Amino acid sequence: MRSISRRLLVGLTAAVGMSAALTVALLAAYGMRSARTDLQTQLESSVSAFARIIEPALWDMDFDRAERLAEAFGRDPRIASLTVRERSTGTTHAFVPLRTADTVVRAMEVRRGDQIIGEVRVAFDRGYYRSQVQRQVVNAAVVSLIALVATLIGLRMLFRRLFQRPLYDLSGVVRGYAEGRHPPFASAVPYREFAELGRVLDSMSAQIREQLAALGAANRELAARNRFLAMTTADVEPNELVAEAGRELRDLFGATRVRAEVAPAAALARGDGADDGADDGADDHAAAVAVPIVLNAQPVGRIALARERERPFTPAELNLVNAVAAQLASAISRNRARAAERLLRAAIEQLPESVIICDRQLRIVYVNPGFTATTGYTAEEAMGRNPRALKRVSEPDASGTAMLAAIAAGEPWVGRLTNAKKTGEVYFEHVVITPVRDERGEITNFVAIGRDITAEMQRDEQYRHAQRMEAVGQLAGGVAHDFNNMLGAVMLQLELLGLEDDQPPAFHAALQEMREPLERAANLTRQLLAFSRRQAMRLEVHDLNTIVAEMLRILSRVLGERIEIDFAPAPEPVPLEGDAGMIEQVIVNLCVNARDAMPAGGRLGIATRLIVGDDDAEHPGAWACLEVRDSGVGMTAEVQSRIFEPFFTTKDVGQGTGLGLATTHGIVAQHGGWIDVESVVGEGSTFRVYLPARPDATPAVPLARGLDVGRGDATVLLVEDEPLVRQMVSYSLQRLGHRVLEETNGPDALRRWAEHGDAIDLVITDMVMPGGISGVQLVERIRETAPDVRAIVMSGYSRHLASDVLPPGIRFLPKPFSLAVLSDAIDQALGRGAPQR
Repeated sequence: MRSISRRLLVGLTAAVGMSAALTVALLAAYGMRSARTDLQTQLESSVSAFARIIEPALWDMDFDRAERLAEAFGRDPRIASLTVRERSTGTTHAFVPLRTADTVVRAMEVRRGDQIIGEVRVAFDRGYYRSQVQRQVVNAAVVSLIALVATLIGLRMLFRRLFQRPLYDLSGVVRGYAEGRHPPFASAVPYREFAELGRVLDSMSAQIREQLAALGAANRELAARNRFLAMTTADVEPNELVAEAGRELRDLFGATRVRAEVAPAAALARGDGADDGADDGADDHAAAVAVPIVLNAQPVGRIALARERERPFTPAELNLVNAVAAQLASAISRNRARAAERLLRAAIEQLPESVIICDRQLRIVYVNPGFTATTGYTAEEAMGRNPRALKRVSEPDASGTAMLAAIAAGEPWVGRLTNAKKTGEVYFEHVVITPVRDERGEITNFVAIGRDITAEMQRDEQYRHAQRMEAVGQLAGGVAHDFNNMLGAVMLQLELLGLEDDQPPAFHAALQEMREPLERAANLTRQLLAFSRRQAMRLEVHDLNTIVAEMLRILSRVLGERIEIDFAPAPEPVPLEGDAGMIEQVIVNLCVNARDAMPAGGRLGIATRLIVGDDDAEHPGAWACLEVRDSGVGMTAEVQSRIFEPFFTTKDVGQGTGLGLATTHGIVAQHGGWIDVESVVGEGSTFRVYLPARPDATPAVPLARGLDVGRGDATVLLVEDEPLVRQMVSYSLQRLGHRVLEETNGPDALRRWAEHGDAIDLVITDMVMPGGISGVQLVERIRETAPDVRAIVMSGYSRHLASDVLPPGIRFLPKPFSLAVLSDAIDQALGRGAPQR
């Protein structure tokens, strides 16, 4: 009968033998693997060590020393060969010749700092390591054989005496573990000798299983947290960040659906948003969890996960989701802060205004490009300096004191400062200075935002100047019509009285004394209209030399004997296009102004010349230049900046109106010219007037006419609404020998024309009249039936005449006028004198 123990012993013997053989084989394999690993390790370390040893010799190019080092290093029996290649010459030195073909070779660059100076190659003998492994395997086989024999003997004795049945039971337990049933050791081997061992093994098995499960979960959670931390610290958009976190949680928990999004609170309340996976219509057999992402007590997003109901989410998983939501909230907060910082920096960098940030000691720590564009100082030049040190312009006491007091008190300050650019150019700046406080309320910095308002101030000053001119113009226009009507009537009356030959000389002298203030009053009105550019212009080509020469014959008596006049005319005529009367007024104003600047007498120089500028010049073309030079008191820069302002004068009360130079400026500007002024205090002033020249035109020749009273024989229709003016003009026409038909308005004049038009030779009408028909309209209505009618339009002031040209064939007669001027206008209108121009 066969013995089970014998068979078991034989089986165990075979098994142990096979195990021993397998052990020897594994030992051999492990030895080979260890030998290979050791070979690689030793090879790498040897190559590195040899490279370090040989580096100084290669750097010094001392190949004898390199050879000695290589020979000493090559005494190692594992080294089959050593080769060194010098990089600069490309020479290779085989210091240890190749001993065997079965080698492993490693090469390494030899460096000196960042410079490669050569390369070493080391070959290790594989046979050396194989022989070592063979000896280890033989030794292991001998030891295993001895152990096998001893084990078989022990087993045979043990089985025979003690453990046949327990081994049978134990083998059954082992088979249960192999089948995955995990039976308990204590109940499966009911022997007193094995009871304690069974309980210990059962406890260890349970603990190991629990710890392995917990360790796996902890490892997965730790890896997930590390990934979340890496994501949240990166500069990633919030939507992308939250979506990636949702995918990570889905993979970690094995969820079937996930929704992770950033959305407004209202959208979250409605349940709007995208879904990664299945739609929101999830089946009823699912376990779900939804965690909001809260920032500043407001939900900004959410994480929703779902999976099968049989696998509910554990508290640890819920804690992880909450931790991830908190990390995402912090990341979103940081992302928004970075975005706000980038936006703020971009906005400040692109501001055209100057932005300066100073520390508490008022040292500059930041300036934007607008500061550089405004001041010319670079950021490097401004850093660490006090802003006031860059200005180089002293502030007015009130402005500087108020600013410093506000800064010292830690209060905002708004005001206007006068600064200087790096080039020294002065400019005006509107500045807002604000303190910056930390969370404790303490001031850490000051921010100053400045805007260059120089151009705005210049525009404002020009606007105010234009307003003053407009106000004066309105004033002049308002009084010119009525004032000139009254002046005209009075002056005609005086002139008619002067025609009486039977009056005593004292009477004529009194008339002359009365006429002079009236002429001054009329001149004042003309100055106001010329200054405000509301006086009609009669453009003709004149010779500037002739105009100045004729005016000097009159001015010599006005300027007085203490003024020495030096006139230097241009050698050729200086033709210009302009209004002769206005140009004469410019000459008078400049000469009178020069006389007043020389109260003790002096020298007045007047010169004319023709200037032709190139196309590249500031003022191209031809220009007539009138220069008036005096040796008077001169002007300061402040006075010079205001000389063309209306009513500005440095003269005492009653000695000047302040309109002379303002009128001159208005006339020159109305002609399209300009004025240059040079003045030195105590040395005098020079005015140069530039007017458009006409070198290709022939100047008009002025006609000298006298008054021939009583020679007229025309029938004149006089239309004037002012009774006094109508009476004086009618009487003047009669004294000139004309027949007069009088009317007060346009409709009555049309009816009179319809009755006596065939007998009327000339129509003289006021410009502005009641009845809805102006003087020009009256003439045009008459011309509908009589196209050849001759007409003269009178006006003390008319905005229409100052801006438009009268229709052809209508002559303009400005009020006030003299009998001579009236007679000359009638003769020219009727074609008896000079031809109409």
